Amino acid sequence: MQKRNKHIPSEEECYILLRKYKTPPNVIRHCEVVTKIAKRIASPLKGVNLELVVAGAMLHDIGRSVTHSIFHAIEGVKILKKENISEKVLDIVKKHIGTGIPKKEAKKLGLPEDDYVPKTIEEEIVSFADNCSKGENEISFEEAKKLFAKKFGHDSYVVKGFERQKNRINTWKKKHKS
Repeated sequence: MQKRNKHIPSEEECYILLRKYKTPPNVIRHCEVVTKIAKRIASPLKGVNLELVVAGAMLHDIGRSVTHSIFHAIEGVKILKKENISEKVLDIVKKHIGTGIPKKEAKKLGLPEDDYVPKTIEEEIVSFADNCSKGENEISFEEAKKLFAKKFGHDSYVVKGFERQKNRINTWKKKHKS
């Protein structure tokens, strides 16, 4: 893989990284599903960096080569920093967990105290696409929302965050259609 300073890897380079860090095959298939969903959301939108969305979606779970806990996002960032990957990709990997975790909640979960809430549209798209998948399968927004409500409660920050993600993406779609 060509070493450039802080670059956004191609889809092919992402596969090389996933294999290099011995990411389990089922996790790689999950990343492929998330990438497919994210591409479908991002492709028709003006102003979205599709290259960044693809790299973020492909690499969002590379940290699962180390742990399957919520800390996989932190581990993924550590791995990608060693590989000189763009900070923009690192931010997607860091912020894809849940529907975004604010600093206060992160502390309660034992994560390094930081804000894990997606800020850019690319971060939002990857996190939303991840939430619209279950393992190696795509699921609908409604199905995913039901699963979140069952696990965290209907009025939980997670459910509200998922609705926020959908609304933000829909607003972007209305404003930035090609």
